[in-house]
Amino acid sequence: MIKQLVENHSGAFDRFLFVTAALFSLVEVLFLLGVIPPDLWRLETISMIFVFILGYLPLILKNITTGKAPAALWHLLVLCCGIASSVYLLSEISRLEWEYGSVWTSGDIIFGVMFIVAILELCRQSFGPALPLVALFFLSYTLFGHLLPSEFFGHTGFSFQRVVSFMYGPGAIFGVVMSVFVRIIFLYMLFGSFLTASGVGEYFVKFSMALAGGFRGGPAKVAIFASGLLGSINGNSVANVVTTGAVTIPLMKRVGYKPMFAGAVEAAASTGGQILPPVMGAGAFIMAEFLQLPYSEIIIAAAVPALLYYLGVYCMVDLEAVKDGLKGMSRQERPDFREVLKELYLLVPIVVLIYELVIVNASVIKSGLIAIAVCVIISWFRKDTRMGVKKIIYAMSDGGKGSVSIGATCATAGIVIGAVAITGLGVRFSSVVLNLAGENLMLVSLFTALICTVLGMGLPTTAAYIITSVIAVPAMVNMGVPALASHLFVFYFACISAITPPVGGAFYAGAAIAGAPLMKTGFNAMKLGVAAYVVPFLFIKSPLLLMKGPALEIIWAIFTGSIGVAVIAMAFQGRSYIGNISWYPWQRILFAAAFLNLITPGLHTDLYGFLLLSIGLVTHPGLLKLLVSKTKGLAR
Repeated sequence: MIKQLVENHSGAFDRFLFVTAALFSLVEVLFLLGVIPPDLWRLETISMIFVFILGYLPLILKNITTGKAPAALWHLLVLCCGIASSVYLLSEISRLEWEYGSVWTSGDIIFGVMFIVAILELCRQSFGPALPLVALFFLSYTLFGHLLPSEFFGHTGFSFQRVVSFMYGPGAIFGVVMSVFVRIIFLYMLFGSFLTASGVGEYFVKFSMALAGGFRGGPAKVAIFASGLLGSINGNSVANVVTTGAVTIPLMKRVGYKPMFAGAVEAAASTGGQILPPVMGAGAFIMAEFLQLPYSEIIIAAAVPALLYYLGVYCMVDLEAVKDGLKGMSRQERPDFREVLKELYLLVPIVVLIYELVIVNASVIKSGLIAIAVCVIISWFRKDTRMGVKKIIYAMSDGGKGSVSIGATCATAGIVIGAVAITGLGVRFSSVVLNLAGENLMLVSLFTALICTVLGMGLPTTAAYIITSVIAVPAMVNMGVPALASHLFVFYFACISAITPPVGGAFYAGAAIAGAPLMKTGFNAMKLGVAAYVVPFLFIKSPLLLMKGPALEIIWAIFTGSIGVAVIAMAFQGRSYIGNISWYPWQRILFAAAFLNLITPGLHTDLYGFLLLSIGLVTHPGLLKLLVSKTKGLAR
């Protein structure tokens, strides 16, 4: 009976979800514009009510229509717990603002437990069990860590009531991460929705096809440009693979790329979008908040490593096309470049965003709001993308729905941050690591990279970054690494975990679309993104790659780094532009050694790098064959 009722009124439920999501966006925008009073804790709580409704109601309806009554009943119960505990918190905030952390009531504990359960279950439904299990592990540590030896990770102990009441407030769930979500992350999720609605997202693909589609192996280069542009805005590697990969992967296969390589290209290109300015996804906004730095400093510092990453992917793709003799897309398959240039105005929102963030140094919130307004304005230049009231509401609804999983992630990550804050785990971890590693920065860095990569295999990028940064970054900072470099180091490994076997969301999605073996796709993606595994170790030792230092030294570091990235592509591909070296291991070793020296800023390393590269080129089999053929030609 209930199933039939739901099916008969599915349209009404869809409209309710649509209106709720649009209302969620409206509340956020009104808050950011200053129309709603700037009470952050209340706004975060109201936002969680929207997140619970938009997260659980579709699950309940789906379970009912598929005949899973127990699951529907469970999700209905958890939804009620989430809403009830949020309403309770709204009614008690005035008291808790004075008593939080020192006094609690039985109501605080009961509703706090209900809230934690609702968050963990929603996160499990959004991303699987990994992140909730990590949060439960940290909760368990908070409750039972006093049983561990004090010389390692033991603490003095906390009562169940104190732990729950602490988690249920601004020191944990409603702390810095949730604050960034409601003030900034949501805004840029909404910006992504407006870009799509105004036709900018579609134009990225069209522009990339017109620009690079005609080159050898053109569709792969289209994937690099389109996925990089889109990935920088949406900050979600898996979603990026699914959207752009549906177009680019079949095209890559059609011109001759192997399925596993086509899936890997899209995975690597989409993952790189998270480290490419100007937006870089949710983690970068949280980084700016952790560091208390203007966001413009984050994107300036991230620019060179991101460009080196994409240069490496491009060289790998180009050499693959050379190796297999692949052609580009025909003139009929790709848009006319002159026609595409007529719509270049569609890129104005991105230009305005960069101008506001970097040149004007405006706040992230102001820049985002202006960019959204520009999206609406430029949409009116073309009839089919014109955004009237109805289309604006649709874009707001899409933004509200798209932010649900991120909201659940941020709330769950808040539990981890709360556990670290109340127990002092970050300081303890730093002390233990420093005692074990001594003064060996490389060992600490390797350990940090490993933790972040393993976490990133099961967690969203944002969660992996947050957890590793609050635990491991203090150890790096204590060893003299600048805070910005330390956070970017962690952020990079959180991002590239999406292309790191055995588990990586981006290459899983790429392999599924390409119909390719998972692990072969993953190892190809890892090979394509090799620069991202090396560059972070370099910028924690030298600030030049983060645009810190004398201008001439920065330019020289970029120049040598670019050559190094091109050289490692030849080493990994077993092919250069003057011949095959796959059967000459010493040649590949020379090029790999040249890469490591050229990418490392410093006069001595650069000299060694150019020397090794010169030896590699002079002894190149292809060059020797070329000289022999030229000599024979002259003799004739």
